[in-house]
Amino acid sequence: SGISARLAATRRALTGTPAPRQAAPDALVYATPVELRAAPALDLISKLGREDYGPIVDGTYMTLTPSQAFAAGKVPDVPLIIGTNSGEDSVMGSSVAEATKLLALMPLALRAAYVDEAGQGDEALIRAATRDKVMAGPARWIAAKTSDGAPSWLYYFSYVGSRFRPMGIKTAFHAAEIQYVFDYWGRRTPESQIANDDREMAKLMHGCWVAFARTGAPTCGAAWPAYDPKTDTLLEFGAESGQRSHFRKAQLDAQTAFVLPTLNLPK
Repeated sequence: SGISARLAATRRALTGTPAPRQAAPDALVYATPVELRAAPALDLISKLGREDYGPIVDGTYMTLTPSQAFAAGKVPDVPLIIGTNSGEDSVMGSSVAEATKLLALMPLALRAAYVDEAGQGDEALIRAATRDKVMAGPARWIAAKTSDGAPSWLYYFSYVGSRFRPMGIKTAFHAAEIQYVFDYWGRRTPESQIANDDREMAKLMHGCWVAFARTGAPTCGAAWPAYDPKTDTLLEFGAESGQRSHFRKAQLDAQTAFVLPTLNLPK
């Protein structure tokens, strides 16, 4: 099920275990495009032996994983905006039934970086660790890897739309920033549900992204420096927007040290 797949992915995220793969049978290796399209999707998934989805390095069309490509500098040297949201754990669903079991799989050295979250309970810790491992850590790492060429800009989106606050929602769910980047309302969100501060956030973010598309730099209504690993500064788009230096440094450093050895990166 979708829930079990999410839990399996979370378990691998916390333990650094790669997604399981099985040697594909000859029938699948040599199948024609017509045969592959005709095969039931569930049959293909079962033969692939994976519980999640992602790019597959086949040695021909894709010779490196994205992480390996960034580590080796084999990516286009172009300006980049990259970031993450405060509520990326929304992809885990409204509750994590196996939080205690998942926590038992988390190395003690990694758990030590999450003292504050641990005080909020097992689920809070699991959610924070998953956010950092799957989203925030990779975003910061990629910004650092690309910082010595064309500049990169790192952001953190924590703004919660006015229509969500009465529901008790306090973090920005996965992809919540897109609506503000494109300054897009209407069909997705009725104009009657948009407050002035929502419009101000959209004006700010839309301006940054339009400037980036036009000039290659997000020169906009906020001072947003290009990312430098030494200063480790990002721009937070939130109730109080502004620059943040060494944001969640202890947690992201711990995740990076734990995860990178599992990615088979080039030396």
